[in-house]
Amino acid sequence: MTLDPTQIDKVASELRSFFRAEFRSKKIKKLDPSFYKNVTSALESLNEEAEKSLKAQDITSYMDLKKKVSDLEKDFKALFQRRFEKIATFSIYPLDSELMNTLTPEEKEFIVRLHNMMQDEQNLLINKISLPLEKKDETSMQPENEKTAAVEASIPEEPPETEEESEPPLVKHESEYVLVRIMADQPPIAQPDRDYYLHENDLVYLPEDFADILLKRKAAQKVVLP
Repeated sequence: MTLDPTQIDKVASELRSFFRAEFRSKKIKKLDPSFYKNVTSALESLNEEAEKSLKAQDITSYMDLKKKVSDLEKDFKALFQRRFEKIATFSIYPLDSELMNTLTPEEKEFIVRLHNMMQDEQNLLINKISLPLEKKDETSMQPENEKTAAVEASIPEEPPETEEESEPPLVKHESEYVLVRIMADQPPIAQPDRDYYLHENDLVYLPEDFADILLKRKAAQKVVLP
């Protein structure tokens, strides 16, 4: 979409205004869904006009237009660095609706992709810590008789037969958890199941005992679903 000079000036002004607001805020500011498309259109329009000026040998106009392109790109880079630094940080935590409503379609797609990558990396690191070596690696350097002894020792005498033992160990019953809204950023909190990193306005299910502690401290607010 080609923009006229007035529209281009409006895009450039909004870009500087958004950057100032983003720079001052710890939270991610709400951005118009068409923001990135407008910046792209403004740059394309400026470059097209610059090419026309160059063909017409109007060097003064060409230099002015190229300066506007450079200024717009610098302002965009400053906004991008500040905004996506925060997006990257928030991608580590649960993605709530309030956060997602502040993002453009392009940013939503990016933060979901990054959030999933973070979760995959976390799981990968946990697996590496829990299982640093495969069993065959542990026995590969042992003599044959020691390998045999190690394998025999690893075989359980009796397989588990009870229903209780056959259930997945990480099954969590919904009745034991409470949905709460976090009222303010919290320091990392260690709990028996895992460490919690809670931030203002997060909506999370927490174990009842842990949730009760936060509710009593007024660090959280219980959410009752309709």
